[in-house]
Amino acid sequence: MTYRNLPPLPSPLRIALAIALIYAGVAVAWILYSDTLLAVWVQESARLTQLQTFKGLFFVLSTALLLFLAMWLALRRQAALQRTLSDREAAFQLAMRASGMGVWDYRVGREEVDTSAQVAVLLGYPPETFRDSVAAWQERLHPQDRDMARRRFRAYMEGRAPRYEAEFRMRHRDGSYRWFRSTGQVVERDGDGKPARVIGAYLDIDEQLQTWKRLAESETRARLYLERMPIGCMITDTDWRIISCNPAFERMFGYGAGELIGRTAFDTIIAESARGQTEVVLARLRSGSFDTHNINENRTRDGRSLLCEWFNTPIRDADGKVVQLLAMAIDITRRDATDRALADSYRHLSELSARLMQVQEDERRRLARELHDEVGQQLTAVKLNLHAIGRVAEDDITRARVDDCVDIVDLTIARIRSRALELRPAMLDDLGLGAALAWYCRSAAERAGVAVELLGGDGLERFDEAVETAAFRIVQEAVNNALRHGPPTRVEVEVHHDGHVLELSIADDGSGFDAAALRNGGGLGLAGMRERTELLGGHFAIDSAPGAGTRIHARLPAPPRAEAD
Repeated sequence: MTYRNLPPLPSPLRIALAIALIYAGVAVAWILYSDTLLAVWVQESARLTQLQTFKGLFFVLSTALLLFLAMWLALRRQAALQRTLSDREAAFQLAMRASGMGVWDYRVGREEVDTSAQVAVLLGYPPETFRDSVAAWQERLHPQDRDMARRRFRAYMEGRAPRYEAEFRMRHRDGSYRWFRSTGQVVERDGDGKPARVIGAYLDIDEQLQTWKRLAESETRARLYLERMPIGCMITDTDWRIISCNPAFERMFGYGAGELIGRTAFDTIIAESARGQTEVVLARLRSGSFDTHNINENRTRDGRSLLCEWFNTPIRDADGKVVQLLAMAIDITRRDATDRALADSYRHLSELSARLMQVQEDERRRLARELHDEVGQQLTAVKLNLHAIGRVAEDDITRARVDDCVDIVDLTIARIRSRALELRPAMLDDLGLGAALAWYCRSAAERAGVAVELLGGDGLERFDEAVETAAFRIVQEAVNNALRHGPPTRVEVEVHHDGHVLELSIADDGSGFDAAALRNGGGLGLAGMRERTELLGGHFAIDSAPGAGTRIHARLPAPPRAEAD
């Protein structure tokens, strides 16, 4: 509803005076001119007397009607003004209730102060019994605010202040003090122009001030954290123009206090090589993205290059619009150099480990060949000589001893051949991985008396020597571990090749172990299997639990030998 300014309401004296003047004017004009006009128009005395009677009656009726119209118009206007005033009063009361403001009315020279019901509510009193006064108001004021509040009001009343507005604490009914904002305005003055009546309002601002206090404390803590934080932080507008930054940021890039304020990050700390990447990050931040983590090259004031890791966050206003940006930087130049050194060291160690394994396999191959060829042939020669001695022996005792020596030599030859095969089975080099695994599973089953089954070994194609050696050693170590620590009733070895990846799975139903406890450690056997797999760029995993058996899984990059060549 829109209200226009109310026209001034005429006083009853002015209305009565206006009606009297109108009546007097009409009456004088009627008396002065009506008889003259009748005497001119009518010559007969009887007729003239009759018309004068009608004239009197007409005058009475017309003046009565005129008075009625004048009073009706005045009262109608007054009623309209009264309705408008009532509407405004209702709207004012509604606004007061909605805003929580309480109205006070002070008349100079009176001790009592009239208040609205909301004042009592604000102070915790029932409106029906609440009565306010100047003394009660002063007594309610907080001791620390009393002089200030009285001084402000006195300055306004004496004309030394253009308006009355003060914030002070008043005691609530429960004994606590709450903050209020009080405003007032002179609405009446006496004949000397001095204030005679002041109307004002109270507004409870205690929660607002407490909120501002908590916000100020939070901002103080945040600024303190920002200043003491060892990570460089800057706040910019949406064009990367720096609004503020902490001391760590200034130290990181070699600038003095305040030197970066108002300058853009592109002109100060962003290296030319990182400008394109930074513009992409800036576009994502403007759109409100929070996942703008990046690493790029930066420059210091003296031209040095820094490698920094950035964590960026958009700052929004109350409407959700991105208005500022928060960027935190960590200097990772030394860390990057350390990471590179560690990576080089790891690469060198991996190369050394691979070389040591290759040397170990070569040495095994040499020992297996020497055992099989040289020692085996020599033992065979010994066996032949013993047979010759046995044929020429003259007594049974000598022949029996020779036969025992032959049996011992046969057993030794068998054991040497078995050890030679374990060191490096010749069929791995001659026939490939499938044949070598088939032989090993059969021999392991015969030695341990446990079923060791090979699945997928038939028809397995040839691979690079390093892949075949690693795969055989992984299966060998896994089966040995299962037979040694299980003990299982069954071991299953599964081999699968899909064209480029060789998958090995060795499962047993033994006692198992806690794989999580050995994730970062374990015995040399497990470490060796993992290392062989990772040296080839593969993946190694162990799945085991106490009482649930063990499954070892290895994936090795394994193109066929023709592709590898």
